[in-house]
This record gives sequence, C-alpha cells and structure tokens, in this order.
Amino acid sequence: MPRLKRLTERLNLKEFQLRALLDITKAINNNEEKAELLKLYAGIMHDELGVTRLMYFEKVEKWECVQALNDGGVDEVPDVEALMENCRDIQFVGSEDGQGLGRFDIAIPVFHEERALALLLIGDLDDDEHRMSPTVKHLNFFQTLTNLIAVALENKRFAVRALAQERDRRELELAADMQMMLVPKDLPNDERVQAAAWYQPHRQVGGDYYDVIRTGPDELVLCVADVSGKGIAAALLMSNFQATLRASVQRERGPLDRLVRELNANVLERARGERFITLFIGRVNLAEGTMEYVNAGHNPPMLAKRGGKVEELNDGAIALGMLPELPFVQVGRSEVRNSVLLCYTDGLVEQEDAQGTAFETQPVRKTLELLSGAGPQAINDALIATFENHRSGLPYLDDIALLTCRFL
Repeated sequence: MPRLKRLTERLNLKEFQLRALLDITKAINNNEEKAELLKLYAGIMHDELGVTRLMYFEKVEKWECVQALNDGGVDEVPDVEALMENCRDIQFVGSEDGQGLGRFDIAIPVFHEERALALLLIGDLDDDEHRMSPTVKHLNFFQTLTNLIAVALENKRFAVRALAQERDRRELELAADMQMMLVPKDLPNDERVQAAAWYQPHRQVGGDYYDVIRTGPDELVLCVADVSGKGIAAALLMSNFQATLRASVQRERGPLDRLVRELNANVLERARGERFITLFIGRVNLAEGTMEYVNAGHNPPMLAKRGGKVEELNDGAIALGMLPELPFVQVGRSEVRNSVLLCYTDGLVEQEDAQGTAFETQPVRKTLELLSGAGPQAINDALIATFENHRSGLPYLDDIALLTCRFL
C-alpha cells in the first residue's frame, strides 16, 4: 500500500474516531436518556466500526445485558461474574473458555476504583478470511468508547441517586418540621400544675410522644408514648396515634380502661401487628389532687411525693397493638398533690457511654430525689446535664421524650 494511502486512511480513521467521541460527548452533555446513549453507542460500533456481534453488560444490583447486536439468541448466557473475577483488561475469549463465550472473541471490562462497572463482549473474527478484523483493528478505540459510555451511564445513575437522596432529605426535613409542630409547646404553668418537657429524636423524626391535654376546668390528661422502631414509619404511626388520642380524651369521659382498649384497637388497625406502642396515660383531677393511670408496657414513670420519696407507677396493661384484645387493664390510682411526676421513654435510660454502659434509671431517681422541691424545668435541666455527661458526645441510640409535671 502506498505511503500516501496509508497516511490518508490513518487520517480518516482519526477523524472518524474524533467525530464519534464528539457525538457521544455531545449526547452525554445533552443528558440524553440511557436508551438513546446505548443506541448511539451500538450504532457507532456496528455501522461505523463493522462489529457484527456485541453484548454490553452493566452492573447495578446484578449483571444485566442492556445492549446487544446479533447475539443469536443462544440459550447459554455468559457467566459475567466469573469472567470479571479474572478479566482486568482486554482479553481474547472463545469456545474453549467454558463460560458461554464461544460466539464472542474479545472481552473488554470497565472498572472504576476497583469496582466493576461494565463488560463488553464483541465477536466478528472470521478464521476463513485473511484480512484484519475490525475488532482487532479498532481494539483500543473500542476500549476508549466503552469506558466513556460506561462512566457516563454510571454518572447518570449517580445523579439519579443524588436527586432521590436530595428529595428524601427535603421530605425528611418537611416531616421533621411537621412533627415539631405537633409536639406541644405551651405546657401548663399555673398555680395548680407546672410542666416542662424535652424531646430529642434519634434522627430528624422520631416515634416518641408526650402531651398534656386540658379536658375540663379541673381535669387534664397527660401521656408519654413510644412506637417500636425508628424513623419515618414510627413517626407516621405516632402522628396518627396523637390525633386519635387527642380526639378520644375529649370525647371519652368514661372509664380510663375503656379508652385504653379503644386506643389498642386503633393501633392494631393502623400498624397491622407490625409495630406496637408503649403508653403511659394519666387522668388528673386537679381539684382532688388525684390521678388515675394506665401503664401499657411503658417505662414506669416516677412520682416523687413530699419529702422526696419516689415510687414507680406500674399498674396497667401490655403494649398497645400487640393483640386484638388486651388480656387485662389495671387502672392505678395515686395522690399527686404536692408531688412531682417524671415520665420518660426508653431512649433516656438505654443510652450507652463510651464503655457500653447504659444510663439506666438510677440517675433519674437520684435527680428526682434531690430536686423534688424544685420546678419541673430545673429537674429536667439537671437530668439532661447528667445524661449528656454520660453520653459524652456519642450518637443518640434512640428517640427520647421527657415530661415532668409538678402538682401544687
């Protein structure tokens, strides 16, 4: 072949390769859909480079063929996973390989930071012909083109994931804002009852809940509750439970055990047995200075009476939503005048320090005993300071709700 002709062919080849790369790059920059990118890629390989057989695999969750040319519909699918374990660069393959590659000649893997992204299998070598196959002639360009398309598709997947994560983040922020709107801010603070609370979700939203609800001139209902599990699902169930409870306590003036049974039926219907709610609910008669309560599987609140003596409130039932019918509901009763009631969820006492030691109930009891004559906010502040010293900056292990009420 004359030297001028060879130079002309090389120049034409370089011009073609540059044009092909520009076409691919333009399509990527225009954010073409995955199907269009693969169609353009396959067209260049077949129409311009003469590849007659091609299979392009990509790995997201598992290996999948996303583009093929004249694969012949052979029943045996190549074992891509096995091939990629030993194939780190361009490799000649064939029928002797034993991995279903007899219809292909070349394997071109694509990796990014040791992570397998894609695999191209091509085949058009004809042993009966003595000319240079397009597969061999353009081998390096095939590799360049395949790397470009594989990375582009990976970037598209990354962009989709990033967009979904940003959307989830915004939705989570909105859910957190909505939940904080449901957390009561204006707690009682008058000559008969004072209350203070602390709420700390494990993540942005949580499944803990506290409330103090006026149901009459001389009556209020207080509660602390905890949904099993964490996150959005727990927060949604708790939001529904809060709405149901608030409506029920205003409507239901009958026995407290009947109210608790109704709440159990509601939780079971909403959670369908997949989650449960622990609940402490107390109905306080401010005129008489008494409280009837039900502890449905919740951490026992502590009641500090005059002189600092602390008792735990245990009477009640099992957690709500575990069974269609509660097997028993015991209504407890206690004098609350001149006393302090401290309610909490298990995220407080189960928090571990750097040595893996749980906070437990002793610091809670000790704080209440020492400060039984103080206001609820002072008690909470002291307990939170002790708790944070124990936590020492480690992540919160669970949602935390703390409600302290002083009855005068």
